[in-house]
Amino acid sequence: MRLFAGIDGGQSSTIACIGDESNVLARGAGPPADLVGEPRDSPRRREALESALDAALASAGLPPETRFASIVAGLSGYDAGFAPHLDLGARAERVRVVHDSEIAHAGALDGEAGIVVIAGTGSVALGNAETGEPFVRAGGWGYFFGDEGSALWVARVALRRAMSRSDRGEASLLRDRALAFYGTHSLRALQHAFAHGELTRPALASFARDVLAAAEEGDHDARDVRAAAAGELADLAATVERHFPRAAMCLVSYAGGLFADAPFAEAFGDALQRALPQAELFDPAHEPAEGALLLARRRT
Repeated sequence: MRLFAGIDGGQSSTIACIGDESNVLARGAGPPADLVGEPRDSPRRREALESALDAALASAGLPPETRFASIVAGLSGYDAGFAPHLDLGARAERVRVVHDSEIAHAGALDGEAGIVVIAGTGSVALGNAETGEPFVRAGGWGYFFGDEGSALWVARVALRRAMSRSDRGEASLLRDRALAFYGTHSLRALQHAFAHGELTRPALASFARDVLAAAEEGDHDARDVRAAAAGELADLAATVERHFPRAAMCLVSYAGGLFADAPFAEAFGDALQRALPQAELFDPAHEPAEGALLLARRRT
């Protein structure tokens, strides 16, 4: 039996999906695989991918020395030429490393042409007008320069709203939720925790869930943040579409943890309709790790 593996290396976790020619056999999880704040030659990426692969093999009841016919790994923030070679040759006959938006595109659109918008810890959009044509990417500039509409962006903007209200001596539901979420006594303590690396980016991004819950409770600040995030992501899709050769109906799908919140996904759909009226929005066919597995099968 020939085995294949697809890996989704994100900023919050790494997911490996292994299968044969037609079936998914098992999944496994590992630590984050991004290199933000790490030296270029950091072993963090390789160790995260190895950990997720080992967990998937264990889940499938396969030995750790199992060798794959092909592995495709999609990594957050990966750009060929700006990162050292990732050596997984001992694990597979063929290995390909791509930006994580490419595996999300393959999974969400099941190999069809169109645009995928990703909103996890970071954000990016990737698309093509026809199957087999080169991809166009928008966003994905990282938490400092961009990642608008991402979970980290939602949390940061929401906390900034709460901090502004605190400066003015005003009450804030977002402040109350943030202090309860992090188990701390003040927003100033949160600011210092992040500045000193005690509050990680994934931990900060995880507050986005509470922001979206507050929006459903009717909090005006949270609703404004949700609407702004949905608009930023719709603008990413529209930016990609501007590169297409002609105006036509295009398929759009999505990936990433923010879209697990149904009201947020609905807000994105509304914003997309305003930004890109010719778009047809579809629920994703597969998760990104399965998209990587689909690509791995094609490399044989």
